[in-house]
Order: sequence, then structure tokens, then C-alpha cells
Amino acid sequence: MATTKHDDDDDGGVYALAPEPPVPVSPASACTATLTADKRRAVRSYLTDLGPALRAKYGRKPHYTPAQVRETALERALRIDYLCWAYVLHCSAPAFESLHAAAGEACDYLAMRAAVGAAFFGGGTEFATPAVVDVIVSGAAPVASEAAGWLAGVDWTVLLNCP
Repeated sequence: MATTKHDDDDDGGVYALAPEPPVPVSPASACTATLTADKRRAVRSYLTDLGPALRAKYGRKPHYTPAQVRETALERALRIDYLCWAYVLHCSAPAFESLHAAAGEACDYLAMRAAVGAAFFGGGTEFATPAVVDVIVSGAAPVASEAAGWLAGVDWTVLLNCP
């Protein structure tokens, strides 16, 4: 982290930490609720790679901060072109909205969750990302596909890119 010298200090200076730059968001065009093949691959990696990495680094949580999501995505060398999709999966709705408001973007959290639900969760939007990560980490996809509720609607072969 950079340090900044306060010029108004006459006694030789006091160093302070520079403010953190804001966490960037994807351009609004990347947040459109249509999942192209590229976005779909990115979302899959945000679920199957980023989700377990966040858990390993920060513990099992219902939500992570946008900074944690971005930092972990960068560490894992995941695509950041569609990082808003990682935010919609791993951050709370208020954190997602706040991040986008600060960036002057108007991405639709509910529409993006609906697109993910349609692509991976049998059309459901009630999916819980921590539960998906539980299944991925445990290797229990075959058992989960026989579960009740939204887990039964998951196409695990598509999500996990199995043959």
C-alpha cells in the first residue's frame, strides 16, 4: 500500500496510508442479463473455482465482500471481464448495489440471478451459492441431483463441465 506525506505537517511530516482505490466493476455491457457462451464459462468458473477458493481463504460465509471476491479472482487468474457475475454470486444484494452505485453503473441484480438460475439451476433464482459450493467441495453432485428443492434442478454435468 502506498503512503502519502501530509504537506501541512510542519514538523517533518506524518505518513498516512493512501486510500484504497474503489473496487472496479465490469462495464455495464458485461452485466446484461443475457448469458453468452463467454459469460457462461466465466460464471461456471466463478461457481466451481472462485467459490471453493473464497471458502478456503475466508471460511464458509453466506456472502463475501466485493474486495474479497476481486482479490481472490485475481489470485486464481480468473477472467475479470465479467466480474459483476462473480459479485452477483458471492456478494450480498446490498453490497452488489452499493458497488455499482459507487461506479455509476446500474446492473440488475435480480435479472442477473435469474439468468444464472436459468442457465445452471433449472430456472430457479432461490439458489444459495454457499450450498452449491458445499456440493462442489464435497464431490456430492450425484447425491445432490436426487435432493429435494432447488438442488434437484441443478444440471451438475453442465455446471461441473462433466462429459
